[in-house]
Amino acid sequence: MQLDFKQSFRNTLQKISWKSPKVIGGLAITIILTGGLTNYLSTTTSAAVVMINGQEIGLVRDVNTGNNLVETILEEHGKPFGLIAKTHDQITYEKVRVNRTAYDDSALSEQTLEDKLGFYLDGYKLEADGSVIAVLPSKEDSDKVLKDYESYYVKPSEENKVTSVSFAEEVHVEETEVQPDQMIQVDQAFKKLVDGKIRTKDYTVLANDSWWLIARKNNMLTDEVLAGNPGATKDTKLQPGQIIKLVDSTPYLTVVSQGTYSGPETIPYDVVTKSDNSLGYGKTKVITQGSNGSKLVTYSYVQKNGIDVTKQVVDEKVIQAPVNQVIAKGPNSRPVTVAYAASRGSGGSSSIVDFALSLQGTPYVFGGTTRSGFDCSGFTKYVLAGAGISLPRTSFSQFASGTAVGRDGLVPGDLVFFTTYAKGASHVGIYTGGGRFVHASNPNSNVKVSSLSDSFYASRYLGARRY
Repeated sequence: MQLDFKQSFRNTLQKISWKSPKVIGGLAITIILTGGLTNYLSTTTSAAVVMINGQEIGLVRDVNTGNNLVETILEEHGKPFGLIAKTHDQITYEKVRVNRTAYDDSALSEQTLEDKLGFYLDGYKLEADGSVIAVLPSKEDSDKVLKDYESYYVKPSEENKVTSVSFAEEVHVEETEVQPDQMIQVDQAFKKLVDGKIRTKDYTVLANDSWWLIARKNNMLTDEVLAGNPGATKDTKLQPGQIIKLVDSTPYLTVVSQGTYSGPETIPYDVVTKSDNSLGYGKTKVITQGSNGSKLVTYSYVQKNGIDVTKQVVDEKVIQAPVNQVIAKGPNSRPVTVAYAASRGSGGSSSIVDFALSLQGTPYVFGGTTRSGFDCSGFTKYVLAGAGISLPRTSFSQFASGTAVGRDGLVPGDLVFFTTYAKGASHVGIYTGGGRFVHASNPNSNVKVSSLSDSFYASRYLGARRY
């Protein structure tokens, strides 16, 4: 059977006339088509058109190449945070065959795809009172930042028994989508919280200005003013007309802590004066040297970002009693007339307050201790001297003396202290009652009355002393 088929095929070929026009034409067409196909295949290449949301953006070798390119970009943008970025864009492909030159001209680069592709990261936003402070990679990261910030201000110890810690603001951590450049790491978020909201303004130096005076004028610490001017120190000379930077900040979050603290405090010695007519006029002689005592004081407190806002003494134990200094004093050369005297006797606190209030409007003068002008401690020293109470000259020394008084136990005539231009008791005033105090405020203001609840003073309140 197979032999018969082969023989039949040979007979058919022998019968074909190869000189026939039909045969010649058919062969020619076959050759042309074959050559054209070969040329087409050799000058073109298969590819895939990449489309984002229906818009053509370039060519890739195939669909797998396009998918790999997209995955590479998403991985790169999420890698710093241990995440993989995502996209809401619709990415589609269309298979085509194109001229090789055209492919080279339209080949999709990683940079072009990155520019066209919209991507985001899943993160967690940290909010305070509805304002976003930072976006972090995970909820655990957000919780760690909050815990680290609490620990920055709250430091429990054997002496410091912390009973509660909270935030004054409404704090929330919620999932969100953000651009990669809007997400930050834990250490960056912690630094942002500690630094607070930074504000910078220019200040033109005036004649007689000093770093201290500029700080007082702007209710800042001297160190804060210096920090805003890198390279400057307290010894750096200022020139009138010079422009410096004043940089201050307000906290994003307020850590409120409550507890009790026990620690030693100084009991200042009293000075006892005895008349000795055997001494010359105005002469004095120390009979017994005074020495301070010490006591262990336990007080309850409420702090905001590490600064006491209320402090109440709950227990005191004298460790060492003070020794009074005894001074013998000769007669005065002439009688002394006191123009205005305030006493601690019956109604004494009222007399001190009335005297202090009568000095409202007196100019602020650095180093001033008279009616011509006062600084803060010069004012308190002058007023209490009218009641026969001798105070140390500076606010720091005044805070180190006297009897500690809790904020809830304040009475008119007590001294109230604040941390303002320098750390510690750098400002002092006289409590007048009703949550208010009178003080020589700053170089921009005269002696005036202010409220303890004013935001500036409330956040800087240090404590009170009674004499």
